[in-house]
Amino acid sequence: MNEFYRAKFNELFLEFNRYIFNHPEFTEKIPQGAEVVLLDGRDAGYNLFVLENAPRSREVAFIDVGELAPVRSRLKHPTVVARPRIAA
Repeated sequence: MNEFYRAKFNELFLEFNRYIFNHPEFTEKIPQGAEVVLLDGRDAGYNLFVLENAPRSREVAFIDVGELAPVRSRLKHPTVVARPRIAA
């Protein structure tokens, strides 16, 4: 289960970084030098995991990520093709 929550944290952290890139003013709300801990208000098990593993020796900024928009594909105009021949 820890691997699942680690993977979830990594996904949330990637999305959080994307958000910060597009909304740099949000960083003004985070104390300088604080470690960011991302929370998901819809996943109590995940929150418990990250809270148990949050650093205790430094300042921490807890951020509820809100909700994630659906993942969208970046493909444009895909087509079905016949079985391709591989050149030798």
